[in-house]
Parts: sequence; C-alpha cells; structure tokens
Amino acid sequence: MTFPLIKFTDIVQDKSGGNKKLPQEFFLIDGQYPVVDQSKKFIAGYINDQEYLVKSTGLPVVIFGDHTKAIKFVDFPFAMGADGVKVLKPKDECDTKYLYHYLRYAKIPDAGYSRHFKFLKELEIPLPPLAEQRRIASILDQADAVRQKRQQALEKLDQLLQATFIDMFGDPVSNPNNYKQVELDNFILVGPQNGLYKPANMYGQGTPIVRIDGFKSGDIIDNKEFKRLSLEESDIEKYKLNKFDLVINRVNSPEYIGKTALIRNLEESTVFESNMMRFAVDSSKLNTYYLLFFLKQQFVLNQIANKRKDAVNQSSINQQDVKSLIINVPPIDSQIAFSNFFQKLEKNRNLFKQQVLNFDNLFKALQNQAFNGTL
Repeated sequence: MTFPLIKFTDIVQDKSGGNKKLPQEFFLIDGQYPVVDQSKKFIAGYINDQEYLVKSTGLPVVIFGDHTKAIKFVDFPFAMGADGVKVLKPKDECDTKYLYHYLRYAKIPDAGYSRHFKFLKELEIPLPPLAEQRRIASILDQADAVRQKRQQALEKLDQLLQATFIDMFGDPVSNPNNYKQVELDNFILVGPQNGLYKPANMYGQGTPIVRIDGFKSGDIIDNKEFKRLSLEESDIEKYKLNKFDLVINRVNSPEYIGKTALIRNLEESTVFESNMMRFAVDSSKLNTYYLLFFLKQQFVLNQIANKRKDAVNQSSINQQDVKSLIINVPPIDSQIAFSNFFQKLEKNRNLFKQQVLNFDNLFKALQNQAFNGTL
C-alpha cells in the first residue's frame, strides 16, 4: 500500500510562540510541573509556577530539540525549557503519536549544534487514514516498550556497578576511607596527547578513526562502524591507539566534556580525532578499570566543570586540566578486586547490549514496514 505524501509544513503547526520559556538555572530538582527541554533527558527539571505552563495549544504535542534533534511525545501539562524547544501540533487529519513515531524514523541531517528545524520543514510525511495511523502508532508503541525494557535491564547493571563501587570505596566526594588524593599526572605513562585533525575531504577509505560518536558506555564501538581516512604511515604510528589507552572528550558541548572510554580490542590499527585526548597510566599503581569508573564519578565531573573553558556552543579542557585531576587512590588490591567484578559484570552487560542492539534492529525494520505501507 502506498500512502499519500503530505508536506510537513502543510500538516504540522509550530506552537512554540506565546509561551514563557524557563532558563535552565531556574529548573528545580522537584516540583509540581515538569520542564521539558531539548536535552536527552525526558524531564529536565520542575517548576511550581503554573504561569510557565505551555498554553499555546492543546495536548498531546511533539517536542523537537532544534539543536539536539531530541524528539519527545508529551501528553501532560509542562513548561518549556528556554533554548531550542519546538512545540509541534499536527492538524486534525494527522495523529500526534503517529507524527512522533514518523519524526523518530525520518532521516534528519546532523548539523552539529546548529538549528535543525529547517530540515523538518523539508519533510514529506506519508499519511494514511487516521485509523491506520493509530494502528501503526499502537504497534510501534508496543514494540518500543519491549525495546525499552531491555534497555532498562542494561541500566540496572550500570546501577549495580555504581552501588558496588560506593560500597567498596565510599562516596569519592566525602572520601570516608581517607584514601590518598593524588593528581592523575603522577600515574600517567603516555600522554595526554591530542588527537589527529584532517579535513572532511580526506575521509572515505583507509585507516579507521575513533570520533566522539564512537564512545559507548565506557567502551569504543566496533571499528567496523568507524569512519576511515587516508593517512601517511607516520600519522598512523603517532596517533595509533593501544589496548588499555584511555580517551577523554576534550571539545564538545558542556555536558559531554570529560566523557571517557577505554580502548580494549581493536581489530586493526586505529587512530583518534582531535576532539579527544588519549593517555595511559601505570596500572601497577592505578588500575585502569578502577580509573575508568572513577572518572565517571561526580567528584571528577565537578572538577572538569570547574576547569573547562566555555565558548559559543562548545566547551573545552586541555592537557594540563586532565593531568591535574584529583584521584582517590585505594590500595591496589582493592582496585584489582573492583576491576575483576567490573569485568565479570561486563560479560553480562555485553549480552544485554547485544539484545538491545537486536531489538533496535527489529524496531527499525518495523518502522520501515510501517511507513512504507507494508505493516
């Protein structure tokens, strides 16, 4: 079955105007009304003042992050975050949940932190009758719910690891065990070293390169997914990643600065891009797996937030900032015990990750069927 294609601008209304927008510094941790912004978090905060509630249209609506491409379905009273939030309301002949699912499926180009709403306005939406739209939305809702349960199971393992870390070492901020606190520089054997910059026209074939989108929960995605570029042997040798190197995000939007991943097994020589630094530590004194997890703690993230340099649309840290990070150093035997637990849990985590990936692929196939009229 072929559905008629309707221009986005003919069927979707931008209802963002006429509402008070709440700056992030006024978000509350708890409150009467949720705040929805363009971040990945579904609820970004709360507010108690009902004057900030969206009044320009009825519910439900679709929220689109103009900078982030985040897409959210909202069917409850909410306040708008201040920056980059688009409130979208379809006309009566288009079901809101159907629109939500289609926008998640649509191929929206990535323009970095630039505006993306202009790409939405170029879309053509396949529009079957309302009853069919609702049937499709219902099937995709059910499939997405199953997929999210697998993702939640994965998150439970992450919570277990965090709970074990705190149980073994205490909160790094209060440091109840009075561990020695030492600058990271005292343990670094290699680096920190900034990565390689090459212009876009050099990408295509050749050596794999780890980019910021290669980070995944403390690891690096399979290098079959990496972009590649043509390099001289000297560049490969200088920027080649080695097993047990750590890479840290040095240039990005503020919430991603300091994100860290561990290099484990790469199937071929792989380099890293200039938005990150790499370093390696003396694992006989500071276990690499312990350090990887310690660098994710709020204690370190707060240090990075204090060190970072903010500019328009992006922030940065430098090599000295990384070297000067304060690390709590428990006895090496305790670090190794945590490392062993970490690696055992990782085996289960990898199984869950594969299940999540399988369900993601099934969901994408279902989306293709839904919007191509074959579901």
